[in-house]
Amino acid sequence: MNRTPVHIITGFLGAGKTTFLNHFIKERLPERIFVIENECGETNVDGGLVMDGVEEVVELSAGCLCCSLADGLIDILEEASKRRDQYDRLIIETTGIADPSSILQVFLEDQRVEKVFELQQVICLADVGMVEEWLSEAEEALRQLAVADVLLLNKVDIVSEDELSHTSEVLQGINPQAKIFKGQEGKFPVDEILKIGTSKPETVENLGATHHHHEYGSEESNNHKITTFTLTFPNPLDLNLMQLDLNRIVHLYRSQVYRVKGFIAIPNYPNRVILQSARSTFIATDGSPWESTDHREGKLVFIGRGLKKGAFERMFNRHIVHEKQKDTIVP
Repeated sequence: MNRTPVHIITGFLGAGKTTFLNHFIKERLPERIFVIENECGETNVDGGLVMDGVEEVVELSAGCLCCSLADGLIDILEEASKRRDQYDRLIIETTGIADPSSILQVFLEDQRVEKVFELQQVICLADVGMVEEWLSEAEEALRQLAVADVLLLNKVDIVSEDELSHTSEVLQGINPQAKIFKGQEGKFPVDEILKIGTSKPETVENLGATHHHHEYGSEESNNHKITTFTLTFPNPLDLNLMQLDLNRIVHLYRSQVYRVKGFIAIPNYPNRVILQSARSTFIATDGSPWESTDHREGKLVFIGRGLKKGAFERMFNRHIVHEKQKDTIVP
């Protein structure tokens, strides 16, 4: 049986998440959509949703999904898996103050969930007139933008072209791999959005080759300085020896590293290895086979706060396998 597609919709308070969800549901009719809603005490979702096309709405009222791995979410997914013939698509709308990486981790790491559900993408709504204020005040807003595959700039009708251009540039600097769409009143091209998702291996493998380095904020304002950069590896890496350093990144640098995603080559293995972080873990999965003409060059994109590219470059470079070692290492 095919896995059920899943979409996570996130965005800070007032960004227009429920309005976009309304639009999404209308555009996908006659699909049946199962909605998991977590608004932590805000207006009940039933009052704001178009119910045609919604198979069921489930509210998580026992706290935010950002607070833990959310046993409530696992329980709902387990129940939903038993009734897969009753709906075609699953959408999770997070609270406006959530860090969605906990949810991302559930879908990438839990094999029980992965067998049934396929995470297609993380969609982040941003109020174009407020997003820079969020960035200066809220860590959660930064994390929402950092983990997104798609950024939806909402309410573009209330700002000037210069403001819109500036905000787009800021967001592209924070998350250069995300696709940006511009719209108003929560209306965006749903069919185009559904084609995108860096959770999908084929999209991860198309990561740009350009080294990109960007810092959001000034040297005087380090509290919310966002750094994004790409590490490129011309040779395979020893994944086994890397494990300790990968654990160090997600534990010692947990407050600084928001997202890592990309792919690497490992010795004597025919496929790319997709490598990505989700909150407190790194997940390695199979990618597409390397062609005989491929250079087998790996790329990892880092997004975080106040990261020093050189430190991570040195950390990974010590696990590079050079030509004379390749034949002796078995993955």
